[in-house]
Amino acid sequence: MSDQHAGPRRLNVSLVAADRKVWQGTAEMIVARTTEGDTGVLPGHQPILSILLPSVVAIRGTEEGNLEAVVSGGFLSVARDDVSILAESVLLPTEIDVTAARQLASEARTAEHAAGDDRTARDQADADLRFAEAQLRVAGAANATH
Repeated sequence: MSDQHAGPRRLNVSLVAADRKVWQGTAEMIVARTTEGDTGVLPGHQPILSILLPSVVAIRGTEEGNLEAVVSGGFLSVARDDVSILAESVLLPTEIDVTAARQLASEARTAEHAAGDDRTARDQADADLRFAEAQLRVAGAANATH
């Protein structure tokens, strides 16, 4: 059957944390923040393997609607219409502890100031701050819809 008769193409998406498969299904589009910047993936995207920054990954047009998840960093792999999002940790909106995210952001800001010229410590503090801010952004969006 040709593509024009098969209906619109979709992405086959797997969202995986180190300890669990978080979500699997089909979607129309993925938006993720990589080291190269924000990356949008549609069906037919060129193959890529990119490093994810701690950020929000948006999975658009699933059968359930749109899904946002917070990743701690990881990898985005695209091969044909198969997309794998692999991260050390993944948080869905219902799993976010706003108090803990605020605490992490505060600790990350303190660590960033204390790091001085220690590049490794500054990079870790920056990653922690991005992860905390992404959690707060998704938790705020989730609360705004209820």
